[in-house]
Amino acid sequence: MIRNVCPRSLVVAGAMAALWFFPSGAATQVNGGAQRAQTASVPTPRTPDGRSDLSGRWGGGGGAGGGAGAIKAVDAQGKTVEFKNAAEAQAAGATKIFARNYAPRHGNPTYAERDAGMRQRLFLNPPLYKPQFWEKIEHLDVNGNYEDSNFRCMPAGVPRMGPPMKIVQTPTEVIFLYQEKNTWRVIPTNGRPHDPLNSQDQTYFGDSVGRWEGDTLVVDVVGFNEDTWLGWPGWFHTNEMRVEERFRREGNTLRYQATVYDPAVLLEPWEMESRTLQLNNSARAYIEDPPCVPDERPMVSRERG
Repeated sequence: MIRNVCPRSLVVAGAMAALWFFPSGAATQVNGGAQRAQTASVPTPRTPDGRSDLSGRWGGGGGAGGGAGAIKAVDAQGKTVEFKNAAEAQAAGATKIFARNYAPRHGNPTYAERDAGMRQRLFLNPPLYKPQFWEKIEHLDVNGNYEDSNFRCMPAGVPRMGPPMKIVQTPTEVIFLYQEKNTWRVIPTNGRPHDPLNSQDQTYFGDSVGRWEGDTLVVDVVGFNEDTWLGWPGWFHTNEMRVEERFRREGNTLRYQATVYDPAVLLEPWEMESRTLQLNNSARAYIEDPPCVPDERPMVSRERG
């Protein structure tokens, strides 16, 4: 068996995963809260037409506490229960089956390898799939090194790729720039509907249109293929998926949030952990992400940690 990997992309992906899944320490949360309050106190820049100006280079932030919000888990009786946070779930004895999508059949993880993901799962916010899809998710997760298209040089897709590193805003469109795989998206905001042809295509990034709800830019995305995942633990989706992304700037702070609608496989819409980013005024040059190249070494482990 062979696999294609992009060494640099995987390193970046690992770093991003750490940002998304691990909770900050108490001191970090206090300092981060103070910084957000300070940057939010700066007047929000506006374009000549009065819109909130999202333009800028954005970074940092990570997830919204990585487990600080409400979390669903499966308890010892197999019931879906909502907990306030990871600590509460652990106290209730839901540790081993915390991520409902791969609940062990016999009380122990079915893939107890030395995988950093085993620890990260304590802080995940997994989508609530219909019961008949749990075994498929377990299979994809266990065999992620083979099944995850992002490990084979393919794009991460929306919303897994997260927010852009740079936004350029014009009166009729916004342009999103991503460093990973040198990706870009152009989002029309002039009121036009989804393209009748492109919205029926099945692509990695779908067909996007934007609209303003007050100071929040709402991006509606349809027309996906089924090759990407919502997240690395086997969270697949269908080509009927629709994603709604929301961007709101307050001072020098940008909040990003995405909701996934895929009723063919999900019991309810899934809200991805929100991210709060800070304006980055660094003068450092943008670094080109090198092309992803095949690595034909034989696969000897399922680890992705």
